[in-house]
Amino acid sequence: MYICRIMPRKKEFDYEEKLEAAMHLFWEQGYHFTSLSDLESRLKINRSSIYPTYGDKKELLLKCLDRYQKGKLSEYQSFLRDKSHNALEDLKQILVMAVKQSISDQKVCLAVKMVFETALADEEINRMLLTNEKSIEKVYLAILERGILQNLIKDDLDTETTAAFFASSSATLLKNYVLHRDQNQVDNMIQLMIQLVSTKK
Repeated sequence: MYICRIMPRKKEFDYEEKLEAAMHLFWEQGYHFTSLSDLESRLKINRSSIYPTYGDKKELLLKCLDRYQKGKLSEYQSFLRDKSHNALEDLKQILVMAVKQSISDQKVCLAVKMVFETALADEEINRMLLTNEKSIEKVYLAILERGILQNLIKDDLDTETTAAFFASSSATLLKNYVLHRDQNQVDNMIQLMIQLVSTKK
């Protein structure tokens, strides 16, 4: 007796490419305002392909956030490679990098956007975002501690609180730019933050 075996269809799309497209859609419209129909239209695949590949809408968002946050964290961690580099300069460059990227993208950081849209109500998303925030805080902490050893940063600082402050400051700086459209003011605010931790008078 002949038995017909139905072979699973090979995916005819690039997994990472579609994930990138979904990420930008969530970034533009937000999670709650993005429907499955929107995702089908942007990704150019139907939901019968989305579900087995990426899961439901929330699972897809988590995959997008993971992709986004790994990329951003890598950018921050690049400042840890040269342990002899001026710590104050690295702090300044990280802050400038974070704000300029958002200005260039003309939208707030995706992680920050999801903090206010979903993290208050969803514990799983909150945990993912918090884990990433703690990783960024560790980068700032390492640079602050390097600066203390270099006698560039005050040695009486509560470095953990200061690292948390710096990690959360890019959203405040971007808010200031969006409201005032004044790059000089943002630059001056960054300089003030550096002065607050610097040993230089």
